[in-house]
Amino acid sequence: MHAIQNNRWIIWLLLSFWLSTGCSTTRTVPEGDRLYLGAEVKWEGKKPDRHKELGEALVSLSRPSPNRKFLGMPVRLWLYNLGNKPTGKGLNHLLRNKWGEPPVLLSKAKPSYSADVLTSHIEDLGFLQASTGYETKPIGKKKAKIEYAVTAGTRYRIREVKMELDSSRLGKQIQRSTDNSRLIPGRFYNLEQIKNERERISNYVRQRGFYYFNPDHLLVEVDSNYNGEVVLYVRLKDSIPANVKFAYRMGSITLFPTYNLSEDSLVRNKEAEDLGPYRVKDIHDLFLPKIFSRYVLLKEDSLYRFRAHERTLERLMSLGTYKFVKTEMEAADSNRLNARFFMTPIPRRSLQVELNGNSKSNNFVGSQITITSLNRNWLKRANRLEVKLAGGFEWQVGGNRVNQANTRGYSLTGEVAFNLPGIIVPFWKIRTSNAFIPRTRLSAGYELLSRPGLYNLNSFTIQQAYQWKTGQLTDHLLVPVSISYVLPSRISPEFQEILDRDPALRQSIDKQFIIGSNYTITYNNVNKKRIHSLFLQGNLDAAGNLLGLIIPANSQGQKNIGYQPFAQYVRLTGEIRHYWKLGKESQWVNRLLAGTGFSYGNNSTLPFVKQYMTGGSNSLRAFRARTLGPGSYRSETSTFAASEAGDIKLEFNTEWRFKIFSVLKGAIFADAGNIWLQRENPEKPGAAWPGSRFMNDMAVGAGLGLRIDASILVIRADLAIPLRKPWLPDGEKWVLNQLEWGQPAWRRENLILNIAIGYPF
Repeated sequence: MHAIQNNRWIIWLLLSFWLSTGCSTTRTVPEGDRLYLGAEVKWEGKKPDRHKELGEALVSLSRPSPNRKFLGMPVRLWLYNLGNKPTGKGLNHLLRNKWGEPPVLLSKAKPSYSADVLTSHIEDLGFLQASTGYETKPIGKKKAKIEYAVTAGTRYRIREVKMELDSSRLGKQIQRSTDNSRLIPGRFYNLEQIKNERERISNYVRQRGFYYFNPDHLLVEVDSNYNGEVVLYVRLKDSIPANVKFAYRMGSITLFPTYNLSEDSLVRNKEAEDLGPYRVKDIHDLFLPKIFSRYVLLKEDSLYRFRAHERTLERLMSLGTYKFVKTEMEAADSNRLNARFFMTPIPRRSLQVELNGNSKSNNFVGSQITITSLNRNWLKRANRLEVKLAGGFEWQVGGNRVNQANTRGYSLTGEVAFNLPGIIVPFWKIRTSNAFIPRTRLSAGYELLSRPGLYNLNSFTIQQAYQWKTGQLTDHLLVPVSISYVLPSRISPEFQEILDRDPALRQSIDKQFIIGSNYTITYNNVNKKRIHSLFLQGNLDAAGNLLGLIIPANSQGQKNIGYQPFAQYVRLTGEIRHYWKLGKESQWVNRLLAGTGFSYGNNSTLPFVKQYMTGGSNSLRAFRARTLGPGSYRSETSTFAASEAGDIKLEFNTEWRFKIFSVLKGAIFADAGNIWLQRENPEKPGAAWPGSRFMNDMAVGAGLGLRIDASILVIRADLAIPLRKPWLPDGEKWVLNQLEWGQPAWRRENLILNIAIGYPF
């Protein structure tokens, strides 16, 4: 025992020595230099409004940036200091060149330059008498900060804006634009606003024919001799070219729909086909010339319009047929412009293989491989013909071995779709002029959802859909007609016993028609460069409403098409995701999903393919797919059949994602939620929506994740454990006090490993 205690003391001494040397932040700082800890801003005199935010912005502008930190600790600097100068590709190479980060030294700082940058920045915000000094602040023997002393002074406001313009046509147009000016007396002077105003005026006059005008032709002079106010003088520069002052009309408009740089002279010399509003030169005869009439918004002999020019380019690109579209504008005479659009097509046919993950509330496919054959110019009309085959699966490892085989699901999907530019409505021609061309999609598909040893579910679908955008970030999908026929097959005797005991489940999986409509709106501004990004999606799905009014009920009170019933329901689903960029390689993501369905007439519950499920790799990861709920109900057979679904769903997920090194990413996550039935089911006590007591039915889980993120492919492994089990009695639902990591039986039941492709949301 004495020897063991001595060994422990030796281990502690070695560990303390390692921490004091390896984790030292100044171990590799050269003699005579210091570790640079960053900048601080100190306000001299009166502090400006929102001085904390402004101070943070100024600190971010100073250079250099100090060593990066993780949870407030310079972990990468520590790793760098653990290593020595590498002599090969061993551990020292990894610590110094891959995982670690060298110390940022004080000698690399340029405080004089940073002080000028800080002064310039606050001057641009209207503090025209600002000044910045600096001082180095030593910290201990080997560290230092730089303190910038900023004097902001008075923030100037705009006193008056004077337009000093001549009486030319250009001058008069600029003068007319002032009604929408962003330079308003009384507001603070701001250089960025002046730049925006020049851009606004440029767009205004270009929209009225002045093609050659640009913001650099405008000069804005500032007179600050008014005791905290400025007078702005807007005038044209003296050196602008003569053609800038002309308003041009459109001459000829020529399209080159199969342009290739190597065939430039051949294309240009080809005789044009004149269609009246425009001309076409297509040396390969790949497109019908008349199809471009909906996309070219510039009109011959009309005044040049900047917006029509811009929209024409955007619409041609949004066809999805072209790799590049560029314009060549040439002055034909003193007031005419000839336009040429050179369009380089993407290869007409392609075969794409895609491996990804998805998260659909009505399907438990977690990962899938999709093979798509695409013809981008079907029938020479820029129509797209798609033939798609997909196979997917969800696989969970963990828990009882018998259960694993029954929490797996497989899917096989086939689809043929025609994607046509424009809104195609019989007997009605719809024309649009926005930047994004709407599309009509006609599709027919088949999907097989298989639960090995339980059942197969076959679904045949025909759809007509319209897709359009109302801005760069907002997408709409309207399916006015969707006809599906659901046919179960290969139902095992064991699962048939479950269906016999549960009429609601039997009805949801019965063969039936689903004839209805649905509408989806999506807003997505997710961007890696944004601090805060949002993804919003709403879906309204309804079926059997009109048919229910037309078709009478039979003697059993059921409404059929032929001998088959059709579904009657309304379903509403909403999803919100918030992406918060915490650092260069760190992100906090939150997701809220809520859905509710109301069935009536032929149905006492939603059809199986329209029901909500929970659990699995893209949902509550601490619970196996389709084994949780509904509500506080716990089926004795649910772990075998894994078939639980509901009419109502509420789910919240939060996940912190961070980089470990290279392509290896990590995550810490928590999930909460459940599903419920719309109506009471005597076979499932506690499964119905409990009203205001829904929080008592919430399941909670948490875990850790590893992801190999190679951009084009993300392979994910999430290990989770349940923290709250809603089927347990009140007072015992939280199971934090029951964690038994050392017990194999507990691990088999509670450690859930989800392996999937793609991020969960």
